[in-house]
Amino acid sequence: MMIELKQEILDLIESPKLHAYLMEDAERLKLRDYVSIIAGAPVSLKRKQGLLYKLRATSDTKQQDTDYLKLCCECIDQAVQYLTMESEKIFLIQLMGYDDDNKSDIIDGPYIMTSLEDMKKAVQEYYWNEPDSTWNTLYWRVELYLDGEHEIKKNEFLSPMYTYIMNKDGEIQYFIHEKVSSNYLKGPLGSMAEWLFHSVCPDLNLPVPYQTGDVLFIDCRPYAPDAFYCRLKEVGDDCCGIQCEYVNPEGEIETGALKHGDYFFNHREVYQYLSPLYKAKIVSKDELNWDDYIKGKQNVSKTT
Repeated sequence: MMIELKQEILDLIESPKLHAYLMEDAERLKLRDYVSIIAGAPVSLKRKQGLLYKLRATSDTKQQDTDYLKLCCECIDQAVQYLTMESEKIFLIQLMGYDDDNKSDIIDGPYIMTSLEDMKKAVQEYYWNEPDSTWNTLYWRVELYLDGEHEIKKNEFLSPMYTYIMNKDGEIQYFIHEKVSSNYLKGPLGSMAEWLFHSVCPDLNLPVPYQTGDVLFIDCRPYAPDAFYCRLKEVGDDCCGIQCEYVNPEGEIETGALKHGDYFFNHREVYQYLSPLYKAKIVSKDELNWDDYIKGKQNVSKTT
């Protein structure tokens, strides 16, 4: 794989420390790590599609990895194709955000559209008419229903073939493919490729430069209800190896696995499409004293 392509993929990671660490020795990552970085990044499906094809064209890998990459390309090709195909389709659109308990919630909708172009125009106009700070935590959830020979039904009701996640500007960044769809990829590698794009809170498992005691500031909005601080208690290599602590609204300290999105209160009630590894930034002690931060949160909880 060319170093230029590796850098282009690693540039999807906005976390300064992690980006620099991975760029120092790009060989520490395997091909599937690069595929995972592409799949989970908050960029358009078109850009992900282009990067996957570049990766496929330049990779000199063993057959199983080649087959896996081919299926990943097929997976995203289908998701993009169904957005623009000529057959009759219905887009059901909901504006998503969060309630007062940090839980994912429907803010507005559903609305119905019949073409991708009209849908993008509609959501852009919706945003331009309401351009305030609340859009930091808002995005669109789009369900695609097909009519005729391609339709999917559950208990005789129409069921979506795909669910797409779209930002306020109308850029589609993620998708979920219904398992009952006739074009759902089969076999172990096919299922792995589908799951790569499907999973909510992608469990991006990369080597990290962080150390025990580091305080991180993580802003994954709009795919999280706010920006949060957490402190690392343990730093290991596996998916649960980075344990962090954070404060809940009652002033109590909770602990969770950072790579699984457990770095803020009520995280299980949130559709986290974006891994915190993309956005995490180390906070210096001059910027934030963790003990003082904890005390401040606890004092606030006592007065509410």
